[in-house]
Amino acid sequence: MSKADWQIISKIFLGWIVLTQILLTISPLILPFQPSFPYASELARYQLPLHLDKLAHFDGVHYLTIAEKGYLGTGLIQAFFPLLPLLMSWLNALIQNTLLSGLLITHVFAFLALASFYYLVRLHFSKKIACWSLFFFTFFVSSFYLRALYTESLFLTLIFTSLITAHKRYYWLAGVLAALASATRITGVFLYPSLLYLIYSSDRRNWWAYLAVSLGPLGLLAYMGYLQQVFGDPLYFFHVQSEFGASRQTNLVSLPQVIWRYIKILWTVRPFDLKYYAYVQEFALSLWALFVLIRATMTKHRYLRTYLIFAWPAYLLPPLTGNFSSMPRYLLICFPLFIYLAWRGTRKQKIFYLTISIILLIINLILFAGGYWVA
Repeated sequence: MSKADWQIISKIFLGWIVLTQILLTISPLILPFQPSFPYASELARYQLPLHLDKLAHFDGVHYLTIAEKGYLGTGLIQAFFPLLPLLMSWLNALIQNTLLSGLLITHVFAFLALASFYYLVRLHFSKKIACWSLFFFTFFVSSFYLRALYTESLFLTLIFTSLITAHKRYYWLAGVLAALASATRITGVFLYPSLLYLIYSSDRRNWWAYLAVSLGPLGLLAYMGYLQQVFGDPLYFFHVQSEFGASRQTNLVSLPQVIWRYIKILWTVRPFDLKYYAYVQEFALSLWALFVLIRATMTKHRYLRTYLIFAWPAYLLPPLTGNFSSMPRYLLICFPLFIYLAWRGTRKQKIFYLTISIILLIINLILFAGGYWVA
């Protein structure tokens, strides 16, 4: 990338950091802290500024537990994949503060995620489309999770860099990065068919390439092997989902059933409530993403279709547990959404979408900082 490209990425990143930092700082003036997640009081022992503590709300406390104690002795945390807490544990050996270690990792990878996403789009689209895609991605309604003690920034960096290295025909590196992605989140395994299609469409006779990217599922398989050995259940990460209290279930539910459930919820639950806001946002964003993914699939752009092979199962997997809970966050990894909007949207549509997205980003971050469930 050129110096101008790095300047664009850095300015967008810094603007996003400033906006989210201001919101984290002033959030107590807008909404009192009412934690609705366990172990909230333990964050104070890391002795970091309050605005940094807020970035470890909800799932963050579970990653802290895994990094410090491993998977034994605490229930439910087996739902969280091991790469992020493993990196936190290694860095913590140097700086002796697990929370700070985790936030340093997520912030570094947040910048790398933005840079690699821009580069990936720039490989096959114009600079203008790459800039708009980066704006849509950076200021998406749940983009603050890239800074939080969550896997989003690490995971997306691995996804983007695996695709980039595959495009450059560094297939063994692409396979290793894909394996790390599947050790970070279950949806990382969906990168494998995307890489296979990329090879088939551009280098189909290179059998070593197919073998190299077949490393992709090894991260998931390694974690499943650990769960089998220690807990006697290779799918334990899935079977504990129903105990989290987010109305998830282990019996698979079809997407039309989930949509019908939400129609009934929105019809019966009283409005003007924060839970109602969460339901409305989950439902509206899920339907919006479904529409955009369908439209994107109808295009004939080869590389966009390659990325959609990853995005479609990443979109369809979460609702199988019976609801759209956390979908505003899960949609962040469905990155073809942002590319398609930048590619096909008119200028007015782009400005309208970006405005709505920033407004929801502000609301969601204030709620998240206040201890309220968002995604």
